[in-house]
Amino acid sequence: MDADCVPRRFAMKCRWIAVGLLALSAAARADVQVNFVHPEKFSDIRDNNGFRDERVLGELRAHMVKEAAKLLPGRDVRFDVTDVNLAGEIEPWRHGQWIRVMRSMTPPAITLSYEVRDGGKIVQHGEAALRDIAYQDRAIAPFSSSDPLRYEKSMLDSWMQREFNAKVTQR
Repeated sequence: MDADCVPRRFAMKCRWIAVGLLALSAAARADVQVNFVHPEKFSDIRDNNGFRDERVLGELRAHMVKEAAKLLPGRDVRFDVTDVNLAGEIEPWRHGQWIRVMRSMTPPAITLSYEVRDGGKIVQHGEAALRDIAYQDRAIAPFSSSDPLRYEKSMLDSWMQREFNAKVTQR
């Protein structure tokens, strides 16, 4: 056996291992997109001048990306959110201040469509009109009571866990 052959074989094995690991890491990364379609027309987070608070949508986007990536590793997911209505209603309080008042008749609601792809092939798609009329009665762990979007995040998590169950993730 040629003495040069052993290092070449080892180098070749290392290259194939590196290629395999690169392919696995690319597959494990999910590309999750969250698009807000005409947010100026959303039921909430707007006023007479149109869109009011981009931080709310940014926080919802970050949460949806994190949860979808966790539930659908390696899948490409696209959400098109067409309406957001946060829990409660903004009402005047005192001295010109406004606060969000939570009542049972003002539940959180989000309308969206979604698409899940695996290797470019659509494996699941649909539309959802989420509404949690019992939002005040549910435990919202792991969200802090100081998180202003705890009800919306809890509603999204519950829906994602039901919608993207093990059958979908194993396809």
